[in-house]
Amino acid sequence: MADAVFTEHARPTDPIGRALDAVSRLFAIGSGLMLIAMALMSVYSIVGRSLLDKPVLGDYEMVQMMSAIAVSMALPFCQMIGGHIIVDFFTVKAPPRINAALDLVAALLLAVCSFAIAWMVFGATLQFMRNHDATMLLNLPTWWGYAPMGPSFFLLGCAALYTAWNRARETAK
Repeated sequence: MADAVFTEHARPTDPIGRALDAVSRLFAIGSGLMLIAMALMSVYSIVGRSLLDKPVLGDYEMVQMMSAIAVSMALPFCQMIGGHIIVDFFTVKAPPRINAALDLVAALLLAVCSFAIAWMVFGATLQFMRNHDATMLLNLPTWWGYAPMGPSFFLLGCAALYTAWNRARETAK
């Protein structure tokens, strides 16, 4: 099995790219902190359940909510560094312009889908706030889990438009 090589992706130099990169990195750091908190809580709950017969009440609810938030917050950074999975089985030997054009189309589709998801998540957040919807065990307001995901998907849409713009410039060369 070949060793994977990870290289630092070039950071954008234009103002819009730098701003998107900075905000995406902040969201990714927030995602990582969320995952660390979730892991610590899970370990505490497992140890409490095993040794003291006292698990963390609602740990499954919190893990569900925190997982969704963490994943959505990491997606914009992944887009900015070109870290999404690419299945290039059919295009591996295609000219760079063809691959750049396909990447452009994929980025545009991602942008449309991300903005649509952001719109739906914002709407769901408001609906859950109005209905006072809450989790079963902890009675946490459901909208708390949705609120960070709307901006994350909006940022993902912006990052996808930015990467599409870069691909468009590459294909025009």
